[in-house]
Amino acid sequence: MKKIIAKNKRDLIKKLRVDLSNNDEKIYINMRPSVDIMVEVLEHAPNVKYILCPKSLYSLTSIRVKKALERVGVLLVPFGEGAGRPNKYDDETIGKLKKMYELGVPVKEISKSLKIPLRTVYHIANEEYIEEIQ
Repeated sequence: MKKIIAKNKRDLIKKLRVDLSNNDEKIYINMRPSVDIMVEVLEHAPNVKYILCPKSLYSLTSIRVKKALERVGVLLVPFGEGAGRPNKYDDETIGKLKKMYELGVPVKEISKSLKIPLRTVYHIANEEYIEEIQ
């Protein structure tokens, strides 16, 4: 896998022109894959099979770019861990909390049984309520 990292789009395109070759099959870029970046990748590495980008930028990539790459036979793949602080409570614990809250168990009892602060229980319960509204 070839990593191409740049601070801005212009530098990334310059590096793509210099660093890519015909035998590159996996390429990692650290910027949002846009049309002009993908054109440069396909021109300078025609045998590429996978283009990897950070998860946060994968979700921002336009559907048009993703579909165009699929037509050419190239897969755009999210890569790496998400950024930021990890969740303190695992999905199983949050699932238990939500189920108990839906069953009508008092919030103080949920807090004691799961050993989660009362404030956090309210926070997670309100997240559930906000999701229902949207």
